[in-house]
This record gives sequence, structure tokens and C-alpha cells, in this order.
Amino acid sequence: MSAEPTLGEELSCRRVLVVDDDGALRELLTDYLELQGIEVVAADSGEAALRELQGPRPPDLVVLDIRMPGISGNEVLRRMKADPRLEHIPVAAMTGMRPGEFQLVAPPDEFLAKPFDVESLSAALTRMCGK
Repeated sequence: MSAEPTLGEELSCRRVLVVDDDGALRELLTDYLELQGIEVVAADSGEAALRELQGPRPPDLVVLDIRMPGISGNEVLRRMKADPRLEHIPVAAMTGMRPGEFQLVAPPDEFLAKPFDVESLSAALTRMCGK
């Protein structure tokens, strides 16, 4: 009997940018994705996310908190979708706010309501980047 494939083996996205100002959640997501064989770059702010996105090696996918101080995830999403170099990168937006408490400036590819479990995260990533 063969072992179950890891999430990383099932995805075409090999490099993921995780953006959240909550250090504990950022670390949890990073650890989970790395255990699944996915290369993770973490950013603690919208500013750091934009620096990473403008770097020489943009990620294949972004997991993005919407509500952050400074440059919000909403603004990061808007800038990504307005940039021809970045607009194709899938984005999973996450927030603990309830519907009606926020309005997204651009539609993400997936939406994760906090708190969410790893099964929900895995399913969202598979829908965006499944082979």
C-alpha cells in the first residue's frame, strides 16, 4: 500500500506567500504548508507582502489576511489585481470579520473565514492550484 500524497505533491503551486500580522497564525500556516512539502515565504504586513511580490521570484499563490494595520490585505489584493505581472497569482483571502463588516476591492480566488481548519485550507489551495 502506498502512502497518501502530500498536499505539496498534489498542487502545481510550489511557492506560497503567507501574509498575516498575527504571528501565531502565520507560524501555524507556515509550519503546516512546509510539512506538506510546500515552500513558504511569510510576511507580517501588507508592506512586507508587496516587497516580496515585487521581488525577483514572486510566489505561485498568496494566502492573505484582509485586516492588517498599515497597508491592508484589501489594498495588497487591489494592487496585485492591477499589476499585469501579479494579476494571475491566485489569492486566498482570510478574515475574522463577518460578511457586511468589510468590502473587498477585488474578488479573491478563495475566501477563508477565520477560524478555519487545515481541511478548509487544503481544499481551497487544491481548488486554486490542483494538478
